[in-house]
Amino acid sequence: MNTCSQVVQRLMLVLICCIISACGNLAPVRTFADETKKLSAAFDPMLTGSSASCVEKYKRKKLITADKFDPEVAEKKAKELCGPMDDDNKTIADLNGLLEQYADTLAALADEKLPSYKTELNGLKNSLGKIKKPGTGEALINADKLGAITALTEFLSRIATQHMQKAAIRDLLSHEAAINTITTALKDYANLNYKAWLRDEKNEILVLRKALDERAAKEMLASNYLKTILLSEERQIAAREKTVDAFIKSVTELQKSNAEIRKKFDRLDDKELLDQLKQFGKEVAALRNQLKDAF
Repeated sequence: MNTCSQVVQRLMLVLICCIISACGNLAPVRTFADETKKLSAAFDPMLTGSSASCVEKYKRKKLITADKFDPEVAEKKAKELCGPMDDDNKTIADLNGLLEQYADTLAALADEKLPSYKTELNGLKNSLGKIKKPGTGEALINADKLGAITALTEFLSRIATQHMQKAAIRDLLSHEAAINTITTALKDYANLNYKAWLRDEKNEILVLRKALDERAAKEMLASNYLKTILLSEERQIAAREKTVDAFIKSVTELQKSNAEIRKKFDRLDDKELLDQLKQFGKEVAALRNQLKDAF
């Protein structure tokens, strides 16, 4: 009987150790958080890039149409006209900051550290409600989905004052709807805003090249020089378009990973989960490499 009791006790001890080990293995959570932070960082250049595209498009148009072209005057006027875009970009930057805070908090909780809530985002909901999809009167984020973002913001604010550690990870992952809304909005903004400006830049270059062809006979040296510059600019624009495509793929994998890690939080060593995180990391790495070419 004693031997049997000892065997049972040992089995129970092994079982408890396995459970503790499984719960303590939060490396997949840290991996997900780290890749999410990298994706968030990759979005920032698209905001500055969209403003730059707006300015460059206007300057090229003036170069083509103006009788007397003054680059300084053209740039100043372009920045004035593109100013409203900068306001939208600041709000979207705050939204991206919320995604970064989500990732930072996950990482801190996985490491049993007290998260630090860096940014005050109380006015984010109202600002987001004013942003429209380019060319339409449709809101970038539907009103009913803004509530999910507000709930996430409030939860992050609460968690900063409570050392909840691992127990809070499950609750944080439950804000999946908010993360999907945030990342979809970032993806749509990159695709509908930034990529649209890149497309406009390409069209302006085609017009400018045609104008250069018409003047080539009289101003061959200047024409050839400008064509060389335009070729370089076209290649950069193409690289930036690929950046948007890579960002969209990364967002898709982020959303899949978030859903998978939430579903399998009690089985973080699950092979499908680990494979999904690897795929997420692969897409983020491709995005970062593309950013090097584009910027």
